[in-house]
Amino acid sequence: MKIIKILLSFIFCVLPLTEALGEGFVTIDFGTSKKEATEHFITMWGQPDIVNDEAIVFLNKDYRGFRFNKIIIGFENKSDDHHFNQARFFIARHARHHAVVQRDSIARVMAHKYGYGISTDYEENGNKFYKGGASPETIGFLFTIYTQRREGRWMTELRFGAFHKIKK
Repeated sequence: MKIIKILLSFIFCVLPLTEALGEGFVTIDFGTSKKEATEHFITMWGQPDIVNDEAIVFLNKDYRGFRFNKIIIGFENKSDDHHFNQARFFIARHARHHAVVQRDSIARVMAHKYGYGISTDYEENGNKFYKGGASPETIGFLFTIYTQRREGRWMTELRFGAFHKIKK
């Protein structure tokens, strides 16, 4: 009987807390309509710098203790409406070492402040990356954090999604 009480306490107390912590970085559900998601992000960061059917883009925004050079909020077309299906956060650095430091720093924050379970993996070229959280598609991970050379600079990218066929 005592084991059942402990198990029920875990299910009803700890698991919902883990889920709530896990959604703390993005702050809105994937699958939310483009209109509602756009309003949400405008409230957070002001008017986007770039707007098109597939995405809204914010440049040089401070968020969650980091200075992101670019934030891309992506949308998937669902017949008559677009829905929020990905968020990509970029930090540009001139040197690979600085991008790696940012990658590791973001991973620590995601694990400790937002409660995501994180694991480490390596790309074929040996670059380390992090993955964690539970995908809303029920398979895979919620996010990845990695570094790569792009547009002549080293980029640290925190990527949520893209998640397909999710509608709130």
